[in-house]
Amino acid sequence: MGDQASRLREQMSLWLKSQHAGSDAMSDDGGRAVDASSAPVFAIMSGKGGVGKTNLCVNLALAFAEDGVRVLLVDADAGFADVEILFDSTPLLTLWDVAAGAPMEEALLAPRPHVDVLAGGSGRFFDEVDDTAWNRLWRGIANVSPRYACVLVDCAPGVHAFGERMLRQGAHPICVVTPEPTAITDGYALLKWMRVKKLGVEPWLVVNRAKSRAEADDTAARLVDAAAKFLNMQVAYAGWIRDDPALVKSVMARRPLLQLVPGSPAASGYRQLARWVRERARPAGRGADGEETAR
Repeated sequence: MGDQASRLREQMSLWLKSQHAGSDAMSDDGGRAVDASSAPVFAIMSGKGGVGKTNLCVNLALAFAEDGVRVLLVDADAGFADVEILFDSTPLLTLWDVAAGAPMEEALLAPRPHVDVLAGGSGRFFDEVDDTAWNRLWRGIANVSPRYACVLVDCAPGVHAFGERMLRQGAHPICVVTPEPTAITDGYALLKWMRVKKLGVEPWLVVNRAKSRAEADDTAARLVDAAAKFLNMQVAYAGWIRDDPALVKSVMARRPLLQLVPGSPAASGYRQLARWVRERARPAGRGADGEETAR
């Protein structure tokens, strides 16, 4: 594990440096260069829907926030508005509006302390975006990202152009699966897509809704081993979240689990995952608590 952790830290260091490279720079409306995001960006992805990806995004953000770490959560599963529902919020502007030219500042919600949200909106889908719309959206994220310790992007399930754009821009994939056979198969397909697209990433894997550590570890081992053997791809096992009936209660109450039942087993898993990510993604020059990123 020590060697693996060292490799992950080295990879993250190289990734953070690459985000400031001129090759990824864009131009704003005034013709000035805009660097890629200066905070780590994590694309939360899954091979299929229904694996608990959005709940993981929301509660992971709150786990960071509990330690005073400021987080931007982007709901890029546009069209379904799940993030704003879990926070019981009603946005005036969404990801779509930012892509169309609305100021990022005006679109951000602040549903909880240390957590800002760019909502996806309901009923408007973001399957294919042209270069102009994508650049506006990414420029908005890049411009505000220095305020945050990290940016979490809740991507739509499956493979799509938006996810590819995110990864090519420098976002790091966190792949969510469950022990269900279909989720494992689709999770492997997602990893294969990354390999076929030559995205050059080392995904982090989270096993969600596992009944025990043994079940989670077995699920992770199957995917990690298959990726190494058949795809020549390294996949890091980031952690697992226990199957928890309290999650259903939290969704019905429109309150994130870490706030409704903070002592539940799944809540503990989210906090452990947050610690794992922070240890491997802390940018140079930022403190452990991320206080310097506050407004």
